[in-house]
Amino acid sequence: MNFKTGIHRQIIAALLDAKEPVTTVKLAEEFDLSERTVRNYLKDIGEELEANGIALIKKPGVGVYLDIDEEKRAELLRSIQNENPMVGEYSPEARREYILGILLKNRGTYTIQLLSEELYCSKSTIINDLVYVEEWLEDRGLCLRRRQNQGLWVEGNEDDFRRAMADLFFEKKDKTNSEGLCESEFENLDDRLDLTNYKKIRQMFPRIDILKIQQIILQAEDRLRYSFTDQAFVNLIVHIAIAIERIKNNRSISIEKNFEDIIENNENEYRIAEWIVKRLSEEFKINIPREEIIYITLHILGAKIQEQVNLEDCDALLNSQEDAYQEMAKEMIALVSHILKVDLTKDKLLQLALALHLRPTIVKLKYGLKLRNPMLERIKNEYTSIFGAVWACSSIFEKNMGVTINEDEIGYITLHFAVAMERVSSKIRAAVICSSGVGTSQMVAARLSKKVEELEVVAILPSKKLDAKIIGQTDLIITTVPIQKPGINSVYISTLVDEMDILNIKKAIARIKASSNGQAEITETTSEDYEDIIDGELCFIDKERKDFTEIINYYGSIMEKRGFVKEGFSRNILEREIKSSTYIGRGISIPHSTEEFVIKPKVCIILLKNPISWRNHEIRLIIILALKFKDVAATRTFFKKFYNVLDNAEAINRVLSAACTREIVEILKNGGSQNG
Repeated sequence: MNFKTGIHRQIIAALLDAKEPVTTVKLAEEFDLSERTVRNYLKDIGEELEANGIALIKKPGVGVYLDIDEEKRAELLRSIQNENPMVGEYSPEARREYILGILLKNRGTYTIQLLSEELYCSKSTIINDLVYVEEWLEDRGLCLRRRQNQGLWVEGNEDDFRRAMADLFFEKKDKTNSEGLCESEFENLDDRLDLTNYKKIRQMFPRIDILKIQQIILQAEDRLRYSFTDQAFVNLIVHIAIAIERIKNNRSISIEKNFEDIIENNENEYRIAEWIVKRLSEEFKINIPREEIIYITLHILGAKIQEQVNLEDCDALLNSQEDAYQEMAKEMIALVSHILKVDLTKDKLLQLALALHLRPTIVKLKYGLKLRNPMLERIKNEYTSIFGAVWACSSIFEKNMGVTINEDEIGYITLHFAVAMERVSSKIRAAVICSSGVGTSQMVAARLSKKVEELEVVAILPSKKLDAKIIGQTDLIITTVPIQKPGINSVYISTLVDEMDILNIKKAIARIKASSNGQAEITETTSEDYEDIIDGELCFIDKERKDFTEIINYYGSIMEKRGFVKEGFSRNILEREIKSSTYIGRGISIPHSTEEFVIKPKVCIILLKNPISWRNHEIRLIIILALKFKDVAATRTFFKKFYNVLDNAEAINRVLSAACTREIVEILKNGGSQNG
């Protein structure tokens, strides 16, 4: 048996000890709860007991009691004694996760006293944890309420509740084990629903048969004639499980927008969503309102589809995509290429991947369907400069589609560019040709491997053994003897492998990579306005302010007074920040407004001597951007130099430890270079 909280187990223990029916009034007094909260707990307990063949009898005016034989009584007693999940000392992270789970799933109120008992810690510890919990909930549009003698509860609209529950699921650390799972469960799991996620879903929704949901989605895929990606598959299962849980608690989604165009333009997906809802209603014995059909339709439209793409089919698939998405993909690639100084504009696989990705992304952004990217923090840390360059594409989404992209979607798009960059930076396979003995040949190969990281020596042989097969298996022939084989990529070097040899090899590698990707070297775009965008008079070291909103309002007003931005600039930034965080990793946030509030392009740099917490991130550097994205030259040049700094850990450390504003400005103006 699986009871959600310690208070559930305590109520059951009280019922087991009772010699006669117990009233809700008495239970409320015993556990310092409201009668309404006790009734909610009894509903949960009754459902779990019924699933295990035990009846919880409720008689008006008499009380509640268990209809149970001695064998079941002993089994239930063992269950509540062995089921306490909070044994031992737990970390702050584990406590906060537990508290959030209780508050988001609990129908009534919950007291600090109960939480302290269940988590084996002091009330003051719980009160400190609630500071984090409250900020976490506010970040998702929910409000933590407290009232003396009533306890804690969460308020907010249903869409935000569900999004928060999904966020909690993906943030949840896997502390489960395989106990209690039967072999048939392992066998019936789809490859996309790995064991870790399955256990986490089961732990979060113990009374919901996840395998039934999986089976319905698999059948829906057959009807749709396409398959979801791994992440989309898990997302759909999680969001359906959340919907079932909420509907069982009489909490249905409220659709405020007009979605008739979704139904008209996507009849097939809507019809499949109707079928899914019908099957869920049958399997879980619940009435599901029409709004949930639209909600599931949006999830289907917002889900990425698995596509097996090879280079031969790329052009045909690309041409089959809508022109708007093709053009957006090209525009994004051009901007990111310029910022990162790598030409990806001829990479057809990247164009196709982005065009395919954009359709579900636009649907999600247009209709407010925010799905958490569980890899986001890792993406920010591992691909910081690429993430920042993709973030610069936010203006393209606003200009072309009228939507504001959020950091979760930026993270997914970053992965497409990271894969493309890997194609560019993959190692060059080389054969080394020498006339000398084996020892000399090995020495040459060793020096090459040490001095040219992107080189992989796959063969060492004399010139007489260089044949068509070897040439076909390698990208580059590096030889210490002259060879007469026209039309092959080769570099003639000395056996000493000096600096000139290394330079010639690197030039050859650059030509090969450019050629293999159909690339040409990017022409440097400069702008005489760049030096003016980073203004020393708009660089500050702040030792006083401790609140993000206060900082934006204060420095935004300075920019407004100096005539760089219009009234409403700060308000627009904060409105956008609520929709999507502009934290880009490494303690840096780059908030910005729409360009209608910009009079003259400027950036305002604020180094915080005392880091602040915003959207669950510690921020040390805020760079407020007031840019006109239509000024392509200036904007591209700014981002290119800015992300040169962002990709340079040493440069960032110099900015964060700068003693004066002049140092900060010089580092940013020089693109992170020590010598400018």
